[in-house]
Amino acid sequence: MSKKSLNRKTAEEALRFLDSHMLDPTPSNYSFAYLHVTGANGWLRKSVDGMTEGGVRLSQKDVDELLDKAPSETSSAAGEHAVLDKQQAHLRHQMLNFAELTATAARNTGDFNRDLEESACKIGGHDELGGVLRAMIERTSVMERKLAETRQETERLKLDLDEARDDASRDALTNLPNRRAIDRQLEAIGEAGKLLSVAFCDIDHFKAINDKYGHAVGDRVLKVVAETLAESMDPHVVGRFGGEEFVVMLQETDQASAFALIERAREALSQRNFRVRDTDEPIGQVTFSAGIAATHHDPMEALREADDLLYQAKRAGRNRTHCKLAA
Repeated sequence: MSKKSLNRKTAEEALRFLDSHMLDPTPSNYSFAYLHVTGANGWLRKSVDGMTEGGVRLSQKDVDELLDKAPSETSSAAGEHAVLDKQQAHLRHQMLNFAELTATAARNTGDFNRDLEESACKIGGHDELGGVLRAMIERTSVMERKLAETRQETERLKLDLDEARDDASRDALTNLPNRRAIDRQLEAIGEAGKLLSVAFCDIDHFKAINDKYGHAVGDRVLKVVAETLAESMDPHVVGRFGGEEFVVMLQETDQASAFALIERAREALSQRNFRVRDTDEPIGQVTFSAGIAATHHDPMEALREADDLLYQAKRAGRNRTHCKLAA
């Protein structure tokens, strides 16, 4: 089997693996599936095989945790994201350069063509030279058209690349920024040194919903929670961190204001009555717990503190918010 055929077969197996576990084919998830299918990371493959024995399906949270814990036998998901970002940036840079070159060439060709036409008019009756000039005019006209078409195609490719880059930063189910986008934005906020409150939210008893009603119902619950958070938090950024976890980034917002906003979203969600769409069976109340930390200096540390506070809220009885003052 050729290398190309082998690569295609491996890619198909990785996608089938993701499909069997109802996981979105994001770059991070594909990397996970690739490592499992190829056995490039022995620890990860052994862990996955143990967890899925008996037909158990992996959740997005399982995948994220395994990627975080996997020993560095091969590049981490974060490293692959960095490589992907670098490749996309380089490709876009080359495309912009090429677009500028074709635009310049088209302008120059058009100018040259007009000069030839003026020369042909001046030569007039010199049939032999006039014929040469007319042939040159025709050839440059064809080139001008081709350059214009090439420029249009380059612009389309640039738009496609921009769209693909945006897709790679969004969660396919909720259309919220994904973990990759969250990490990127937290890093940018940290460099700016501005006050930031970070809220880490987790749906209570979500596994029980999936187990009892199925993943399709679970997905609809995730969408409703995402919509509730996004509407309540506007204009602040809400992202899906993974599984049933969401992160809210509240810039220039102190701890008290962030707490009030999160509580408003929590109460709005808890007042909704969920039902199974196909059977109208009541699911009951869906709630989330949250932890909030604020900082002027280190957003990633604030995220870790918010995660710790979230689990304190879980241990305290769920459906509540715990906070920490800004450092």
